[in-house]
Amino acid sequence: MQIRKLVATSAMLAAFALGYATPALAQAKLTCRFGVLGNAEFPGTIGMQLMVDKVNAAAKGEVEMQLFPNSQLGGEKEMAEGMRLGSVCGAPINVSVLSVWVPEGQLFDMPFLFRDDGHAYRVLAGTVGQQLAAKYEAHGFKVVGFLVNGTRHPMSKKPVITPEDVKGLKFRVIQSPLHIELWKMLGANPTPIAFPEIYNSMQTGVVDAMDNAKTTYWASKFYEVAPHVTDLGHIYSISAVAFSSTFWKRMNPAQQAIVQSAAMEGIKLQDRLIAEGDEEAMKKAVGMGATYHKVDKAPWQKAMQPIYSSWAPKVGGLAMIKAVQDTP
Repeated sequence: MQIRKLVATSAMLAAFALGYATPALAQAKLTCRFGVLGNAEFPGTIGMQLMVDKVNAAAKGEVEMQLFPNSQLGGEKEMAEGMRLGSVCGAPINVSVLSVWVPEGQLFDMPFLFRDDGHAYRVLAGTVGQQLAAKYEAHGFKVVGFLVNGTRHPMSKKPVITPEDVKGLKFRVIQSPLHIELWKMLGANPTPIAFPEIYNSMQTGVVDAMDNAKTTYWASKFYEVAPHVTDLGHIYSISAVAFSSTFWKRMNPAQQAIVQSAAMEGIKLQDRLIAEGDEEAMKKAVGMGATYHKVDKAPWQKAMQPIYSSWAPKVGGLAMIKAVQDTP
């Protein structure tokens, strides 16, 4: 009897090794909790919802993605830490926030680095973007692509026309050493504040100004607390669409390909909506009482240029900056 049991057990183990496991012991469905900051109106939410829908349709029940908007899974820093701990599957995280682990990612935060949207898209999808994406893997993140949240513009309680106008202002900045140094260099008092807390901080006077994208300005109703917008576009707001490395490795190659393809479709939709939505967002905001200031960008470019000297070594050196600038 014992010999027959041993033979039967050995046969079963051999079958498993050859991939003939019974259906009950097949790979369990993988569930992914994917977080975004914005509400349903945000281009980023719309783009990532497309990704989720594409994955759920193509994965045929093997992978189920769930989208959590409105910062339900936390701010960007909390979601990034959640990915490393395994409580969050994925999220678009600004490269500035991820600079805690990969400071080179702040290459994309250098002021006036990109010539236009098309140049930014080509850099992010090209060799430079791929080289940077690979650097995140050692820290628990699988970056499948980069998306553009728009360009940053100063938004304030009073007009900001020249660099001198920011001196002494309590300026909300993203949780990033580069952004802190940049605005301190211009004479402001930078204060890192997570995205979900911006509106209340502006409303209560914790800060006087910030910089953000035009579509976000409208969607988040920032015109109610920061009625002045300066058309500057000094920094492109870039996010890495990232997944927990642990989750990524649990998927087989076919599932990874589905998620990668769906993510690129979501990124392209989000980028298009941002590009199309900026002008319309400002028209709506002006209609609600905001004032839109067109300014000479030359003084701003000159005032921000010194950041290149101090930050070039931290973002891969002048060679990486030149690689961006030389991208056709």
